[in-house]
This record gives sequence, C-alpha cells and structure tokens, in this order.
Amino acid sequence: EYIGVKTGDERYDALAHEFTKLLSTAFSFTATLGALLLFLLVLLYPRFMGYFMSIFGWTTIPYALLFFAEAGFLYSYYYGWGKFSKTVHLGLGIGLNVVGTAIMFIANAWVTFMTSPGGLSETGELISLWDAVANYTWMPINVHRLIANVAFGGSIAAAYAAFKFLGAKSDAERAHYDWMGYVG
Repeated sequence: EYIGVKTGDERYDALAHEFTKLLSTAFSFTATLGALLLFLLVLLYPRFMGYFMSIFGWTTIPYALLFFAEAGFLYSYYYGWGKFSKTVHLGLGIGLNVVGTAIMFIANAWVTFMTSPGGLSETGELISLWDAVANYTWMPINVHRLIANVAFGGSIAAAYAAFKFLGAKSDAERAHYDWMGYVG
C-alpha cells in the first residue's frame, strides 16, 4: 500500500487489499488454533504451566491486550479500505505491524526461555525477570522470525496468486495474478 501511495500505481493498492483478505483469514485461524493449544497445555501439563506462569504470568495481560489491539487494527484496516484517508489507513497498517511484532516478541520470550532458560537459580527459582526474557536466544529468534515471517508471507501470497492464476478467466486477470505472484 505504501508503494502504491508513493508511486501512484493503483495495482499496489489492490494487491495490498487482496493480501489483507488473506491476513484476516490467517488471523482467525491462528487465534482459534492458539486458544486450542493453550487449553491443551493447561490440561495436559498443569505442573509445567503453573511453574511457567509463576515466571511469565505478568506477560499474559499485555499479550491479551495486544491481541485485542491487533484485532482492532486488522479489522479497521481491512474494513476501512477506501473509507479513511490514505494517511490514516497507512497509520492503521503500521499500527497493525507494530502490535503484531510486539506479540511475537512476547511469545518468543516464552519459547526461548524453554530452550535456553536464564535468570534462574540452580533450584529453578527466578532471580532476574529481565534475564529470563532476554536470554541467549531471544534476540536471535526475534530477528529470525521477523525475516522468516516476511518470507513465509511472500510465499503464501505467491501460492495464492498461482492458485488464482490457474482459475483466471481472462488475460487481464492472468496478468494481474502473474504480477501478484512475482511481487509476493
């Protein structure tokens, strides 16, 4: 969308809008899957989750609030297409990305603590909350996931474009989805 605003090429705006349709579907699917996995973790590993929550319980409220903020940004961004000024709409997109990145950083703290715990005594008691979050693998996985999420998003967009290309009825449609796959 930003490239479309800067260059005036409407194809980029249409591309961003179509990608956002994919994003809305992915968000709903991952939210449902995440809730199911959390339920299973609590049900199947209650002692582990009790210990884990004694360390990271404070992150659940910001995580949940950020999740609701992400939903608000996403649906305002999608349903506000053409209804807001370009500046406001781009701001919503930036907000969506910033909040999504913050959610990822919190979840990465949980995952990396399990693989390379820090901030603990030899008996497993918390000594330093910051060291538990910013353990040896936290920042490398943040960088890795930022890059990997962009690459994965591009591959999904390209796969979507290829699927739509195969079902296209006109040369103009095929040209659009060929270009979309290339950009993805």
